[in-house]
Parts: sequence; C-alpha cells; structure tokens
Amino acid sequence: MSHPHDAPARAIEAIDLRAYARPLWRWKWVVVLIVAIAAGGTYFLSSRQPKRYVASTSVYIKVADPAAAVGLAQPPGAPTAQNMQDLATLFAAQAITTAVYKQLGKPAGSAGSVNVTPLVGQNATSTSFLLVTATSGSPTLAARLANTYVAVFLTSRRNAEAAQATADVRATRQELQSLADVPANFSERQVLLTQLAQLRTIALNPSDGAQQTNTAAAPASPSSPSPVRDAILGGIVGLLLGFGAAFGLELFDRRLVRLSTAESVYSMPVLAILPHVRDPKPMRDGRAVIPPAFVEPMRSLRINVSMVPGGGPRRTLLVTSGTPGEGKSTVVRDLALVYAEAGEAVLIIDADLRRPSIARLLGVEPRVGLAQVLRGEVPLTRAVVPVHGAGTVAAEQNGSNGAVPPNAVRSRGSIDLLGYGEQVANPLRFLASAAMRSTLTAAARTYDVVIVDTAPLLVVADTVPVLEMVDAVLIVARLGLTTRDSAEHLVSLMARVPKANLVGVVTNDLRGAMFGDGYGGYGYGQDYGSDSRAPTTTAATSRSSASS
Repeated sequence: MSHPHDAPARAIEAIDLRAYARPLWRWKWVVVLIVAIAAGGTYFLSSRQPKRYVASTSVYIKVADPAAAVGLAQPPGAPTAQNMQDLATLFAAQAITTAVYKQLGKPAGSAGSVNVTPLVGQNATSTSFLLVTATSGSPTLAARLANTYVAVFLTSRRNAEAAQATADVRATRQELQSLADVPANFSERQVLLTQLAQLRTIALNPSDGAQQTNTAAAPASPSSPSPVRDAILGGIVGLLLGFGAAFGLELFDRRLVRLSTAESVYSMPVLAILPHVRDPKPMRDGRAVIPPAFVEPMRSLRINVSMVPGGGPRRTLLVTSGTPGEGKSTVVRDLALVYAEAGEAVLIIDADLRRPSIARLLGVEPRVGLAQVLRGEVPLTRAVVPVHGAGTVAAEQNGSNGAVPPNAVRSRGSIDLLGYGEQVANPLRFLASAAMRSTLTAAARTYDVVIVDTAPLLVVADTVPVLEMVDAVLIVARLGLTTRDSAEHLVSLMARVPKANLVGVVTNDLRGAMFGDGYGGYGYGQDYGSDSRAPTTTAATSRSSASS
C-alpha cells in the first residue's frame, strides 16, 4: 500500500537532471567547436589591436577656487562633492587641452586621452582627490600626458588667483587714492594699505590651492589588449552560445535518440535494447556468433516476444524496419542464435528479394531459395540449407547444393536458412501469393521458430502482405538514425494492416549509457567460455553498430 507521503517523493524523482544533460552530451562537439571558435577568434582579434598604456596620478584639492578666496578673512572649507565634480569637468577644458599639447609639441588629441574622476571613499563618501588617468599608445607619452595635464591645471589655478589679486590691487589702490591723507582717515587708510600689501604678495606668489600627490610613471606593460583575458571571456560567451545551440539543435532534430521517445512515438513497448558495439555481426572460425553485449538483450527479447499479451504461440516471427540501415537483418541473425541456444529448431527465411543480406551475415551461400520455392521449381525441403558455424547442430548436407534432405530430422538447437534464391523484378507479386502463405505454414509445422527477414516497410511495399501471414511482427529502430517522421509514418502504415500482430520494438545502437533513460547494462560483455556453441566474440563498444 502506498503512503500519502510518497507523492512528493515521486514528484521530486520526476525531475530528471539528465534531461538537461542529454542535449549537451549529444551535441558536445558542437559546443566545443563554438567555444574554440569564440575563444580563438577573440584571441586573434585582440592580439591584433594596438597596444594601449595607462598612467595615472592624483591631485589633492585644498580650495575649490583659489581666485574666489582672495581677500577673504576666513579661509574656505574643504570642497564639496559638487565642487569636485565641477573641477573634474574643468580639468579637460579646451583651454587646458590646448596648453597641454602646446607644451608636448604635438597636434591636439594626438597623444591620447585623459579621464578625470573624483575619488570616492568608504561608504560612498566624497573625498578631496581627483584621479587623472591618461591613455596613450606609448608608455612614456601616457605618463607625460597625465603629468602635463596636472601641471597646466595647477598653473591655470595660480594664474587665476594672481589675476584676481592684481585686479583687487588696482581696486584697493583706487580706493586708497580716493581717501584724503588726513588724521580722520588714518585708520581706514592703514587697513587699505595692509590689504594692498597682502594682495601684492598674493599677486607675486599665487597659490594653486591644490597639490599633485604622486607623479605619473610610465607603465611597464600595456593595459590593453589582453588576448588571454579576452579569449577567456570569449570562451565563456561561446560556451553560453554553445549551450543555446545544443538545446536548439535538440529541439529541431527529428531523430529518435532516447528510449522513452521511441516508446512514445511507436506507442508500443521496447522489447530489447541493443547497445552500440564495434562489430555487431562477428564470425569465429567461420561460425556466426553473438556479440557479448547483445547476449542478454537478445535473450530478453526471446522471452519478451513470448510474454506479450494476446494471440497464441508465436511460431512465425517477422522482423522489419522503416528504412534501410536500422539493423533488422542483424537482429534476425542474433535472435536466431539465441533461439538455437535455447535448444529450438530455427528456420530463417530471407524475404528481402531486393537487397538480401542475411546469408552473408551467416556465412553461407545458398544456390536456391525463396524465389524458386514460390515459383514451384524447388520444394521447401530442397531449398533449405543448414547454417554451418552458427553454433547449432545442423542436418547433413545432401548433394552439391547443400540442401536438407526431405526426411532429415531437425536437431534441437539448429538453424536452417531459406535464402532469397534470386532477385526478382516484382517481389510484391511473389510475397503476396498463396504460395508464400503455404510456405510459412509448412515451415511452422517443421520448425519450432520461423524468423522472416523482410525489406524496409517505408521503402517498398513488398513486406506489407506478409505482415498478416505471421504470428508476430517486430520493428527495429536505430537510435540516432530513425526519425520521428518515419516512425510515425510506420505506425500509420501498420494501423492499415489490422491483422498484423505487432508485438514491440527493438531499439538498436544505444550510445551514451549514462544518458540512456536509466536502462542498465547488467551482464553485458561477460565471457561465455570457448564452447563453439556459446555466443562469444571480442566486440567492443566503440565505432559502429548494427546496420544491415
């Protein structure tokens, strides 16, 4: 009995972080390529930019305007934040800039740029310092530019104070001359004489009311460009773009890459999951053997086919796919080996009369086959050949064509093959005939299991008539190749064949087990010994998978 508190737990489990990781893992090389292009391109462009050097100095402002303080009995207080902002603006005034470049002996603006900002202390409080930063293409010129701006600025303040003091001298002298030199005006004349002396002193030795706290030094290295730093930033931007590209490609990619998607699109269970292997159809000493990674999935497939609800015993089994290259013939081959391993007599019928491949996968070359049987030229018992090297006990060959004699008893755990015989112009006419139905019926009476390999359903219509003649139909879908559109078209086609008993899907070429919807690989790759009947080989999971 479920507990009420289980619902939140199930909701939490439903959040699968792998769903976000799958697109990134699947399109990882696209992400890597975008990051590499972004970082490399940024580094290249940054390294080709002209070098810029930065030199800085600071100025302590004692008086906001020394000229305005001339003649004041009480010295002014510290400058306000607005005073500092105004001074920063006046620092780069046109008159000062003209004087700076005159001293440098260069055209105006050719040396670089200057930025002046008030320094802010802790808690965002204003200070009495101005930061002067000069940027230039030369380290020496950057330092000269900053120091010259400060020098011209301070000189302009001294000149302003001297000019104000000189003007006040003239005004005081005129006022003094207007007073008669009589005892009654003695005190007032003495005050004016004292002021006149002070103003003359200020005019001769004006104060700038500020001080350069440190001299700007030539920087040892450029502040820009910084190719490494810019490449890192470009790589970060490229990573974000790569993530977006990966999710975008995942959104618009119509291929089936996840098992859950395959089950949803086909609307039927996945009966077996075949992983990606290097060699899906290995041979050992001329014998067909099962890749180790396929052993347990194929065994499960044999059991699952018999356990699918509905219908009676499934003696005849048709294996097909929507398009070529999805691995249907490989599934037929390895499923037959598993049935034989379980001690059953198996007949494989190659009903792909256009591009047959099962005989090659089994390592045999029948001289006659299904085409001759359907035309009535050769009986079924004469066209069937035992499959040597498949790990089965086959009947003795009879004659030069290697056919199974009519009175031969099929050994338990044997595999026989009814090849295609020859390619015909109109396979549909042959496969839709009563002869095909009677051939399947006769084979089912003789063998425990009959597995039919057919042409892809969406390419040609040859397979459609046979769908109703067998006990069960298996669909093979190759992850990463089968598209959602082809799967939906296949489902629609199967719906128009109501008597077809579609039992499930076999997914092929599963890659990236860590993002494989939680399907494990228990038992994959185990060694089954050296017995010739054991489905062993040295396949490894790396480069290619079942495609025939």
